[in-house]
Amino acid sequence: MVPPEPSPASVSWPRCSAVRRCSGRATEPSGGCPAHLGPREFERFVGALRPGAEIDLRGVTVPSWLLEAVLDAVTGPDGRPHLGRTRFDGAVLTSDAALRGVCVEGDSSFDGACFLGTTALHDARFFGNASFREVRFGRDVSFRRARFHRHSSFEEAVFVGEAAFGESSWHADASFRRAAFLAPASFARASFGRDAAMQAATFGGAVSFRHVRVTRHARFEGARFRGGTRLGPLVTGGGLGLSGAAVHGGLHVHAAAQRVTARGATVHGDADFRLRRAGLDLEGAAFEGAVSVRALPDPIPGLAEPESWTGPAGVRLTSLLRTRAELIHVTGVDLRECAFGPRRPDSLRVTGDPPAGAVSRRAWLRRATGRDR
Repeated sequence: MVPPEPSPASVSWPRCSAVRRCSGRATEPSGGCPAHLGPREFERFVGALRPGAEIDLRGVTVPSWLLEAVLDAVTGPDGRPHLGRTRFDGAVLTSDAALRGVCVEGDSSFDGACFLGTTALHDARFFGNASFREVRFGRDVSFRRARFHRHSSFEEAVFVGEAAFGESSWHADASFRRAAFLAPASFARASFGRDAAMQAATFGGAVSFRHVRVTRHARFEGARFRGGTRLGPLVTGGGLGLSGAAVHGGLHVHAAAQRVTARGATVHGDADFRLRRAGLDLEGAAFEGAVSVRALPDPIPGLAEPESWTGPAGVRLTSLLRTRAELIHVTGVDLRECAFGPRRPDSLRVTGDPPAGAVSRRAWLRRATGRDR
């Protein structure tokens, strides 16, 4: 028997005792599955909870009335639901999940959960570690303006609908390794307090990383982009890794970084690198179209660079060994340390002046045109 939806007046929560995995049978409120309690037992169960409750719904099929009752019960005077240690591992949320503004004060785990409807987690706060490993989001999901104060993991998660992480912030590492985004994904104006780890992720639709800040490394090694890629404008305090990535539809990188590495990358289309302060490594990369590398003389508007960065803001091309492209056009780039291999690529074209203080224009042109070989 499915209990009727309780009225808000009947719901107030102290701490919730953990429940066993859903058995499909009505059970006692002290240790059973809340989705299968009778109406009176369910009201007693709900009445035992308050804001900050520990919630354990591992393996439970969670209908909308159960989720709404839980959130109503833990809502504090600030109008936000407040949860303590939260466990939804293996749970199935059968309809839209309205979790906007939720505050999870302890660690949370949704590993292996399935959200069948639209998921709204915008403006959520995760004060402990948050794990969404192998979660399947069956429709659109929004983490817009969410805040992750400790480590978060979306490794091997599947996003079937649009995924919105715009304006979200991570104070520690954020891992999306091997995640699959089947529809458009947006991380516009997001900030990462340590690494943004996207290794081996798959992006099936358009992806936006506009106006993003990464304190350490932005890592896209082995990632697959099916609908073209625009990374930036962004600032990363360490490196931007694209080694082994495969891009269909063109690649556009607009970034300030210490290094940009695209060794062994494959780009089906043109590639445009607009960079500041970076050493660019294209060794072994293959481009079906033309490659453009330009040095940006001025900081990217709206994105402050790390105060520790000093010295010239020029760009260095460090390797073109075994690089294949129809045309490699560099403008204002330092080529003094560039490795060409046995011979300079015939596709290389150089324009503009060398970076200030790098070498004399004559020496720079001799190096760029291969006449010093």
